[in-house]
Amino acid sequence: MNIESQLLEGIRALAPEKQAEVLDFMEFIRQRHSAEEKKLRPIGLCKGEFTVPDDFDAPLPEEILRDFES
Repeated sequence: MNIESQLLEGIRALAPEKQAEVLDFMEFIRQRHSAEEKKLRPIGLCKGEFTVPDDFDAPLPEEILRDFES
């Protein structure tokens, strides 16, 4: 038995008010999934808007390092 058949069989066995709860939950899942898809941003969205300096990974100056240690 596939999952769709199992779901239908299970839902049919429920009282109407419980079927309505299942329907509400399905809608909640759809909305959550839709919101997650909207959060994704395409790779390279800011391409060309800034450049990373060659010394990006160079050690920080001592005066800045001291601020982190205090």
